[in-house]
Amino acid sequence: METTPKVRLDILIEQLAASRLEEILTALDGVSGYTVLPVQGGSGLDGLWTRDGQVGHMSGMVMVWCIIDRQQKDAVLEAVFSFVDRFAGIVTVSDIEVVRGERF
Repeated sequence: METTPKVRLDILIEQLAASRLEEILTALDGVSGYTVLPVQGGSGLDGLWTRDGQVGHMSGMVMVWCIIDRQQKDAVLEAVFSFVDRFAGIVTVSDIEVVRGERF
């Protein structure tokens, strides 16, 4: 089966900032779409945390990921990280292979 090389960005960010991040991604050339998933909990520099007991839907973390062309990586990463850097969160970049590359 034929695959196409792409780049995947995983962006963990505070729920409160997610809608603005989505606006940024939508406006960028090279980003044809993204997916947002709720994060239930984890462990990091500040120790264990969980979504349990939080009041409201804006006080958690979400994972936003998108698949882009390798040529767009630097421009998209610069725009995304300049925003994410102001919030609790992380950005990871992975080289991937996709089936049906024309969809991305």
